[in-house]
Amino acid sequence: MYLSQKTQLRLANLITIIAEGEKKTEIFRQVLAEQKMFEPYTAFKRLDQLRTGELTVSDLVDFLMDNKITVSKAQADYLFSKLDQNLDGKITYPDFVKAILPKEDSRLRQIASLRDSYALEVNMLLPTEVEWGLSKVFSQEVQNYSSIATAQEILTGSADFTSLDALRCIDQTLLGYITIETLSEFLKQNGVRLSFDDLLAFFRVVDKDSDGKINYSELLEAITFTPDYFQQERQIVAELKKSRERIVQLEKDKEEINVLKRSRERIDELKKSREYLDQLEELKRSREKIEQLEELRQSRERLEDLKKSREVQEALKNSGEKTQDLQKSRERLEELKKSRERLNQLEELRKSRQQMEELDELKKSRERQAQIDELKKSRERLEDLRKSRETLQQLEKERKNQEKIEEQKKSRERIEELQKQRKRIEELRTYQEALELQKKEREELDLKRSQERLSELKKSRERIDQIEALRKSREQEKTIQEIKQSREKIEQIRESELRIQQLENQRRSIERSRELEKIERDLEYERQKSQERIQRLELEAEIERKQRERVLDDEINFVQSRIYDTPKRRY
Repeated sequence: MYLSQKTQLRLANLITIIAEGEKKTEIFRQVLAEQKMFEPYTAFKRLDQLRTGELTVSDLVDFLMDNKITVSKAQADYLFSKLDQNLDGKITYPDFVKAILPKEDSRLRQIASLRDSYALEVNMLLPTEVEWGLSKVFSQEVQNYSSIATAQEILTGSADFTSLDALRCIDQTLLGYITIETLSEFLKQNGVRLSFDDLLAFFRVVDKDSDGKINYSELLEAITFTPDYFQQERQIVAELKKSRERIVQLEKDKEEINVLKRSRERIDELKKSREYLDQLEELKRSREKIEQLEELRQSRERLEDLKKSREVQEALKNSGEKTQDLQKSRERLEELKKSRERLNQLEELRKSRQQMEELDELKKSRERQAQIDELKKSRERLEDLRKSRETLQQLEKERKNQEKIEEQKKSRERIEELQKQRKRIEELRTYQEALELQKKEREELDLKRSQERLSELKKSRERIDQIEALRKSREQEKTIQEIKQSREKIEQIRESELRIQQLENQRRSIERSRELEKIERDLEYERQKSQERIQRLELEAEIERKQRERVLDDEINFVQSRIYDTPKRRY
């Protein structure tokens, strides 16, 4: 065999201690989950007094101190690592729930997780039974740590012990990992009999990835006693990483700020160029307007010349002899005018061309200035980058030098610590036998105490079952009474509904009668209105008839007067 029989017994003892500790904590988890006032989120808020959403080692220590439980720094760190399920250095609410809720009883876990949370102010305690149950879970974890640490020290103190040989002793089939079957076989060979639940508890603690297999690294972490000598170094490395990330983030922020500044400058330049182009367009429009005005002026001058020429033609008609000379002079004048107009147009074109050339030169000069500015900015950027690179190189050199110095210091400290460990191992070998005897006596006492505790727990379980049965019977009686009351209420509601229907029918009949009365009133009102209208129309008809009769009488009188007056005039 790879290990001696004595070392194998020590290894089996360590495995049993881990399994029994997990079983004890599971019992306390179930007792905590059975409390009606226990709710995981409220318990998490009790520990998270600062309401940061994360728990620290100081939060756990403060909670244990409130419940009169003192722990060392190593025990507090172990408790923190047990609660940190995803190993990210933070205890969040999901980590807390996974560590606190029962792992064997899914019904209790579901009941506890479905309870409604209640308000809990800062510096306010949980109910007494919940506070006691949560503190018991944590204190059991601390006790597990102390017992496991002592067993690890004894195992690693063996002269022929190595972690690889321990794996080979358990994994006799040479699979490269440990299963429940191989572990149970190893324990049976060494006279230790654990139940299937105990083996599952051991795997729940050691199997970190929960794949049903224990590999070499997981076994090494579980059975070897390795004090964390490099905790300060890890903290320093973590702080250095954080500082590097901060420096990188600051550099990125600076680059973004520079990009934003450059974009703003470009936007300002574009705005200025747009304003300049708008001014150019306004100048072009003004030039077009000026040209139109000049054309109008020229057209007016032409009209005036035409008027003058007409006057001259009229004068020439009177003087027929001078017509030919005048025609020649007119033709010459017209040719001269055309030549002048052409010269004016050529001058205007030349001026416009000169202005366009000046504008093109201005545009080119501005583009050159913009290119020059961009080149200057790019040079400045390159200089800044070069300086930042130089600073980063200097920082990296300093960091490397510091790391080398720290590594030298660490190597020296490690050598000194190894020498101290060797001395301790030699001292431990002398009184290992005495410790083993004392441990056997302690184990016997622990077994007796555990049996007494189990009997007490069984009695408490029986009492709890009786209480639950009484509670269920009371709840059933209450439900029966509530059903009776609900039936009576339903009958009352039905009677009230019948009354309501009768009242609604009466109301509807009353409303119908009221509507009929309203309709009759409206009809009478309309009848009265129609009679009044008829009377008004009759009066208007009589008045019109009388007026027509008067008009007819007047016409008749007028006609008669005309008839009677005519013979008198003839005579």
